[in-house]
Amino acid sequence: MQGLAHIQINKQGTVALCLRQWEGYAQMKKWQWVLLVLGSIVIAAAGYVYVQVRALDVERLSDDLFVLRGFGGNTAVLRTDAGAVIVDTMTFTLQGARIREEARRLTGSEPVLLINTHYHLDHTHGNPAFDAGIRVIATDRTLSHLKALDADFWSGDAAQLMPNETFADSQTLTIGGKTLELVHPGRGHTDGDLVVVFTDDGVIHMGDLLFAGHYPNIDLEAGGTVQGWPATLDRVTALTFDRAIPGHGPTTDRAGIAQFRRFLSQLGEIGRQAAAEGASLEATMATDKLTEDTGYEAITYIVPLGLDREFVLGRAWEEATGNFELAD
Repeated sequence: MQGLAHIQINKQGTVALCLRQWEGYAQMKKWQWVLLVLGSIVIAAAGYVYVQVRALDVERLSDDLFVLRGFGGNTAVLRTDAGAVIVDTMTFTLQGARIREEARRLTGSEPVLLINTHYHLDHTHGNPAFDAGIRVIATDRTLSHLKALDADFWSGDAAQLMPNETFADSQTLTIGGKTLELVHPGRGHTDGDLVVVFTDDGVIHMGDLLFAGHYPNIDLEAGGTVQGWPATLDRVTALTFDRAIPGHGPTTDRAGIAQFRRFLSQLGEIGRQAAAEGASLEATMATDKLTEDTGYEAITYIVPLGLDREFVLGRAWEEATGNFELAD
């Protein structure tokens, strides 16, 4: 009985202690609870974003060519006897460091050349993770856009990783026993995009001139065009390759490029017809005439980026009606 009484006293004491603790919690001001909850959310979100930013998926296309996918545009890594070649570096310097690390693991050598397909941050902002003085190639127009439209980022130490070698139309490189053909085929996504043909591997990296299964960004302000994009793709398909790495989405082939061309052609026709009929932006965005986008998805990196069906229809209307301004 004495043992039972002792247990009962302990239980009562425990209950009393819990009640006192709960009373203390109940007296905590509402704003303190809100701060506690918000702090927990911020910590959890930061951890999630950090993990997502560092994550890279690797696809091997040949003995020497790899695709890295992560938080940004698709990156290509080519092994050569002279060192690794990197095409595009994603969105953050942290990712550039991960790309560099992965390139060393895949190729057994340090990167010796960076190629930026165009100026957008999800293809260039990983550059500063590489050594100053590394060879960085882009088109003349891409360098111009980086200086004019992204100058705040490309200041200080980051300026050392801007393109230091540019061209207007095309350039053929032979590096470490590999041949690369760099071509600016024309306007489309912007007015400065280049494609890289890995001649020995039968693969082309198209940057954002090709979106596979996703609605594209159409940067009219940087010289992009819905109307002229199909002809640019025609010039791309005149090149020699079998498979294509898009700027976003899975690796595809000539059939994938042809489908994307049909989508753009239809989108351009919708824009022209809207302009001819004086249709409003709202009416154009609500049209049911766009059918070549079946299966297309909006790109989402943690949150949607706004690149969806309404966006591309709006861009087609803006170009056809002249409702936009060139940035430089």
